Amino acid sequence: MATSNNVTVIGGGIIGLASAWQLAVDGADVTVVDQGAPTNTTSVVNAGWITPSHIIPLAAPGMVATGMKNLIGRTGAFAISPSAGPAIAPWLAKFAAKCTAEHVEHSAPALKELVELSINIVDGLIANDGLLRTKDKLWMLFTSDNAEHEAKHEVELMEHFGVNAYEIDAATCSQQEPILKNNIKAAVEFATDFGVDPRQFNEIFKKKCVDAGVKFVSDTVVGLDAQTNGVTITTKNDSWSSDYIVLSAGIWSRELVKFVGGNLPMMAAKGQSVTLPNIENMPTHPMMLSDQRITLNPLSWGLRISTGYKLTSSNDLSIEKKAIDKLIARTRTVVNLPEELPVKNELMGMRPASPDGLPFIGALPNNPRVVVATGHNMLGLMMAPGTGRFVADIVAGRPVSREILKFSPARPI
Repeated sequence: MATSNNVTVIGGGIIGLASAWQLAVDGADVTVVDQGAPTNTTSVVNAGWITPSHIIPLAAPGMVATGMKNLIGRTGAFAISPSAGPAIAPWLAKFAAKCTAEHVEHSAPALKELVELSINIVDGLIANDGLLRTKDKLWMLFTSDNAEHEAKHEVELMEHFGVNAYEIDAATCSQQEPILKNNIKAAVEFATDFGVDPRQFNEIFKKKCVDAGVKFVSDTVVGLDAQTNGVTITTKNDSWSSDYIVLSAGIWSRELVKFVGGNLPMMAAKGQSVTLPNIENMPTHPMMLSDQRITLNPLSWGLRISTGYKLTSSNDLSIEKKAIDKLIARTRTVVNLPEELPVKNELMGMRPASPDGLPFIGALPNNPRVVVATGHNMLGLMMAPGTGRFVADIVAGRPVSREILKFSPARPI
């Protein structure tokens, strides 16, 4: 069911690109507006994982204790910046209230539906568009004294939600991957999880948008005015009207939505990564170092190492040298890295963090011409294809499932 709508997508990251492409394929006349941010954006500096196993929301039992442990231990995996401001207190209160088993049971089926649709689209990109993926499946590795219990619990949790995960022989991990040290005590393999290069992922979506006739404008949105028959977009250099707008500007959607009377209770969560080229014994598995809260992904040009969930201001765009040094030092406890690292591609990205761990996907209740697509926390890359499909459905007036309605920006938090 094609649509002839005129749609402006605000935000040229992976969520915006995926939405623009699906809208254009659906028959809409699409313009993407992006302020031309630096290349160090969340869409291209993230871990690069495609992980159907990640259907448990960030707000889950034990996360408050885990966060405090990381904060007190100064591991860098969880932190709160002084620049976060007064908004941090209500966000943390909402987050803590959602860290329940009931919330996980409510949320996991919706996240699974979104992820499974995304995976179907990603499979098409691999088959038809040259998207490269890692050779092997994702491992979760445990090194603590409680490793066997944690691995068993992870498998049981995945089985409960229908995800194929199983324990593997920890002793063979370092044998298969010589880059690992011999301190792995337990390991889990996820049958459907793999890694991609996030930069190539974005480039493929950008090309698909161009091929579908999407127009791109480099400008900054300074105002929005929603009426019953459309929305007027005002930028620093221009102004025009569209039948619909899609707000997919990551954490900056929080401020944009205020122009049209909306509210998105998000915080900026800063993550950092470093990509090391010319690493000997490059692994073939993407890996989660569970106890170190670090992700590894072998890209064609280097080993990407990522971590961090620092609640901060959206203006906090600096790359923190000390945090990168800690990231590498923690990685060395499990991974054999060279003593000298002459080239380090140090990057940062700003995640739009919702307090309940679910994205915001849907029309504003008071402005149905404004569709929101943001708040994906750490999973924007993986969820982008499915999010784009649902955005196109919403604009075209097609029904979405009851599970996807759980992502509505009108949901109580």
